[in-house]
Amino acid sequence: MSRNQSIAVAAIVAIVAVASGMLLARALLNPQGATQLSLAKATLLTPPRPLPEFELIDQDGAAFDLSRVRNHWSLLFFGFTHCPDVCPTTLGVLARTEQELAELPADERPRIVFVSVDPKRDTPQQLTSYVKFFSSTFTGVTGTQRSIDDFTRALGVPVAITPTENGDYSVDHSAAIFLIDPQGAMRALFSTPHTAQVIADDYRHIIDAK
Repeated sequence: MSRNQSIAVAAIVAIVAVASGMLLARALLNPQGATQLSLAKATLLTPPRPLPEFELIDQDGAAFDLSRVRNHWSLLFFGFTHCPDVCPTTLGVLARTEQELAELPADERPRIVFVSVDPKRDTPQQLTSYVKFFSSTFTGVTGTQRSIDDFTRALGVPVAITPTENGDYSVDHSAAIFLIDPQGAMRALFSTPHTAQVIADDYRHIIDAK
């Protein structure tokens, strides 16, 4: 990679980081939820931020829209299957979080959803083998490039696609985990670094206070 390309990539990564920080800052503008609850890592959005209508598909080719995140809690993580480190590490943490919360009643356990920000390569078939490696209950989600762009933009998820010298491309994205409540609204944001015990403990506090 040339010096100019390295500088460009560094700039894009910086923009992604700044955008993630802006989302977290907006959540922190109203610290009411954090003071009412003893949360180690999660930042509450007060009031919750309703999700817009969206049209995606899951790893089985079935429609994944707003109705799929209503009437239960969900943990959403955005990434891509060719990710070398952050995505597999985070999905491993979420798999352990799922185990930590296994004692909860079925209707209180969160559904874990992996949303691809690389729909060109992440077909439903690709997602099936990928997410099921971490847990048989995980849902993988993809869609058209436009639908993914609209969805990430609506949630404030920064994504940057950078061509590489070999004709391929890399994808930089937020590593935050989003908690969606049963009304289909963004309720909390888990920023890095992620640990299963902390996510599970904060999740219990949040749902107990619902």
